[in-house]
Amino acid sequence: MTHKTEHKKDPSKTTISLELAKIRIDRWLNAMLQIPGFKKNPDSIPRAIYISFDDIDALKKECEQYYSKDTLVGIRVYFGIAGETMPVSATPDDMRGLVVPVLKVHPSAPHTDAVHKDASNPNPNDTNVYDFTSPCPQYCDKQSELFVPIS
Repeated sequence: MTHKTEHKKDPSKTTISLELAKIRIDRWLNAMLQIPGFKKNPDSIPRAIYISFDDIDALKKECEQYYSKDTLVGIRVYFGIAGETMPVSATPDDMRGLVVPVLKVHPSAPHTDAVHKDASNPNPNDTNVYDFTSPCPQYCDKQSELFVPIS
């Protein structure tokens, strides 16, 4: 049985306890420690992605030029690794969250990525895929209660 979390308008109904959050973060860290590169360097384990409200607001404003408020229902963040043009292996600092608008295009497709590429446009970056996130490690709040020590 899969558990599906739907968007709720009341954020207070989607919160979890700090203790449960720490358990889930600890489980993530322990799962990542199974990967040899992270086992050798646990401080490099990806922990979070920061996205400013200014960027979210700008993305929403940009998307509302093309999609109705009823159709535009959120964003999705895909994980990726930058540094693709570098001759050496990627590092954890290359972690990215690639943000795309999500649309409700039909009741049977309530969460559809609004990724597009105009074949007639010579600009290969003219898509709805945005790269404006900041990864942790590098941009971490090491004083946060959610910065769980690696066990």
